[in-house]
Amino acid sequence: MLHLSIIYHIIFVILWVHSIHAQSACNIVTFEYGNACQCTESYCDTIAPIGIIPNTQAALYESTSEHAGTHRLTRLTNLQFQPQPNPNITNLLQINYATTYQSIIGFGGAFTDSSAIVAHQLSENLQKILLEQYFSEDGLHYNVGRIPMGAADFSTSMYTYAPVWNDFELNNFSISMDLPLKIPFIKSAMAMSNETIYFFGSPWYAPDWVKNASNPVGTLNGVPGDKYHKAWARYFSKFIEAYESEGVPIWGITSQNEYSQVKIFAGLFYTPEQLADFIRVDLGPELRTNHPSVKIMTYDDDMDLMFVRIDQMIRRNNTIIKYIDGIAVHWYATEDMTFPDFYELFLTKLEYPQFFYFATEACEGYMKINQGPRLGMWKRGIHYALSIIGDLLVGATGWTDWNIVLDLQGGPNQFQYYVDSPIIANTSSGNVFYKNPMYYTMGHFSKFLPRDSIRIEMKVLKEKKIPFVEPLKVVTFKTPINQMVIVALNHDPTHVQSVQIQDPNYGYLALTLLPESVQTIVYNLATTV
Repeated sequence: MLHLSIIYHIIFVILWVHSIHAQSACNIVTFEYGNACQCTESYCDTIAPIGIIPNTQAALYESTSEHAGTHRLTRLTNLQFQPQPNPNITNLLQINYATTYQSIIGFGGAFTDSSAIVAHQLSENLQKILLEQYFSEDGLHYNVGRIPMGAADFSTSMYTYAPVWNDFELNNFSISMDLPLKIPFIKSAMAMSNETIYFFGSPWYAPDWVKNASNPVGTLNGVPGDKYHKAWARYFSKFIEAYESEGVPIWGITSQNEYSQVKIFAGLFYTPEQLADFIRVDLGPELRTNHPSVKIMTYDDDMDLMFVRIDQMIRRNNTIIKYIDGIAVHWYATEDMTFPDFYELFLTKLEYPQFFYFATEACEGYMKINQGPRLGMWKRGIHYALSIIGDLLVGATGWTDWNIVLDLQGGPNQFQYYVDSPIIANTSSGNVFYKNPMYYTMGHFSKFLPRDSIRIEMKVLKEKKIPFVEPLKVVTFKTPINQMVIVALNHDPTHVQSVQIQDPNYGYLALTLLPESVQTIVYNLATTV
């Protein structure tokens, strides 16, 4: 008769092997631009759970292009720590536990009117499956949600919460437009999550009666501290209170979406100085008095010129600092990550380390040369990975995608301005949606980096630079559940690249990354580390 301990060992091995393979593979559909994963009521691919990781091993997840197997967060065979480095691999990185950086706030997407409309056009069961892909334990573990405060460019009509003219006390403030679709959509996501989702609001359009009468796409009427500015600051409080009365707690707000770009959309324009004065005189005191726990983020604009504009705001009157918790930033103006502008974020954080830095909007397909969805285009997934890992390496505390779902055209919206999304739904049939490569590269971070994970320094001990080959990008975090998470990106289109990572407490891991691939590595730490 087998000894009881041997039986337990056999059961452990069977369960461990099963956990590695307990993954429903992508149902591949090939489009003009590449492969996407199709989801219906009867089948949608899943991500293998981490399960139990043996002490000397690390779990490995990989995503690759259609030229290398179309892996989509695919669980591969565990990596084995080695006591000595592999002499055939030149590149060597070392985890330095002594140096730590920022902690994670979270990852997520935006609950736009367009996304709510598209989701509502799917069958009830498929709506549930769609939200599970993002917010459930089996999905990407999204824990951040952006909420437009009224209409946005991805709404099908123009509206605000204060349509009654000269209602300075906002007695007629109403979120009634959000009640049929957007708020139920948000609450469905909340019900699926096993953690607190941090919701933050962002305004696009102010009521015309608070804006310069000669130009409705202009600045606020009057001067800071007057009835127009006070009414607009009160609008933020009213939004927070109205949403919380519907069971949606607001963690934070941004002062204005893309405040420098109202020449394109009918938004609200500020110079950096005007925005600084509004925050310092009106918005900051309003929220610190009535909603002191709500985080105030400013900027919320493109990364180019970020440092100059933030510097102008602070130098205008540095008493504004007490009213700013974080700096929100968008990824646009980086030419689809051809010339990523991470230096702007790095420089701003270096000068103003007292703020947290948070990426609040990104999407593909926004440029005229490649506008709208490109189902299955792997390059777009790599752009997301490059942006996220680049932002994290210079201090970002998280990353927020734009629309969480759009239709096949990349809408709907009131401007016929179409973009891409990690999930694209067929609203004509209502019975299928497609997961783009961006979905999976988001998951390499959001799935494995829970809130309060802390970035750990990765030191370069040896590096062999190859001319015209993009070097690997690697970021490392220690999680609150005492795991080490490493995300590695090879964004070079033609070269396989290898690297060894030395953990001084465990040994060496050897990674091999195919061209344009992403890997996430997870292993357990001893409680004393």
